Amino acid sequence: MWYILSIALILLGIGLIIARKFQSDKLFEIKATQTFLVKDLIQEANDVKEGLGEAGSFNKLAEVKGRVVCDNPVTSELAQVKCVYYTMQITRKWEETYWDTDPNGNQVQRTREGTDTVAHNSRGVPFYVEDSTGKIKIDPSGAEMITEKAFSRFQPGELSGPSIQIGGFTLNLGSISLGSGRRTIGYEYEESIIPLNRDIYVLGEAVDTNNDLRLLKPSEKGKKFIISVKSEEDLMRGIQGAITGLLIAGLISGIGGVVLLVLRILGIIQE
Repeated sequence: MWYILSIALILLGIGLIIARKFQSDKLFEIKATQTFLVKDLIQEANDVKEGLGEAGSFNKLAEVKGRVVCDNPVTSELAQVKCVYYTMQITRKWEETYWDTDPNGNQVQRTREGTDTVAHNSRGVPFYVEDSTGKIKIDPSGAEMITEKAFSRFQPGELSGPSIQIGGFTLNLGSISLGSGRRTIGYEYEESIIPLNRDIYVLGEAVDTNNDLRLLKPSEKGKKFIISVKSEEDLMRGIQGAITGLLIAGLISGIGGVVLLVLRILGIIQE
């Protein structure tokens, strides 16, 4: 058991350090990418087009900041809010009793809890970011979406009837597998959105195709595409905090695993 635990801790530590590297790369890219006013980005694209004599030759990593504008928004399913992107999830929380063996070899009855996702959906549409100088189209496909909460509710107990209506979403209760011996604690409904008229931050690749300048997922592998209701400054603070936390947790986990492994090898701790 100690061997397994020590190796698991070492592997967890390695995983946390790898996750830290991912966050560090994201922070560097946000810091390194230039923020443009929309008119300046459009002007740079036009200059390239005039210099080369054709559209479709401009591509540049860029950040823009402004207000969300969309003529054909979607309506979120739970909160029923007009937006350009939403993600919703309904989770069933349950508990069950089971038999376990204690350190003395006795059979004891215990209770554990768990969750099952019974419904999940997300949807987004192209939109514009508008600042004081103009607007630019955003193609959100493949973006890391940093959203705001629009709906959150916990309904205790089991649901009754063939279905239940939440906002514009119908949950078919017959499609839910309850699991043998599991008792329902309740259902949690969550929905997050990027609403209309919200100030947002976008990092992506500006591409001039068919005289249509857009920001979309970068063609270069590994480059970030971020659409965020948080400001650039708030994003960087959050990422920096995550980098610090992952480093500390990774070192504690990895060193703890190594120490356990050495103690077991030396026979100081026994199975």
